[in-house]
Amino acid sequence: MRIEEEIIGGVVYKKYIIEESDLATQEQRDTWEVVCQSCEHVQEDGTCGACGYIREALMNLVTSTCPEGKW
Repeated sequence: MRIEEEIIGGVVYKKYIIEESDLATQEQRDTWEVVCQSCEHVQEDGTCGACGYIREALMNLVTSTCPEGKW
């Protein structure tokens, strides 16, 4: 992930640029989803009951982690 900073009117604006290498592979996401489907915190609406995040969004980055430490 690259961070670009720009100062406008004395305010620092940061732009976070996600690169291909920052994204989890489909294999990683599939493995994580199998773990989530067997978890007691999985919600029918696609969120994680432990952290409240939408699981699909949570699993996008290679550095993502389960809030319960399961992956």
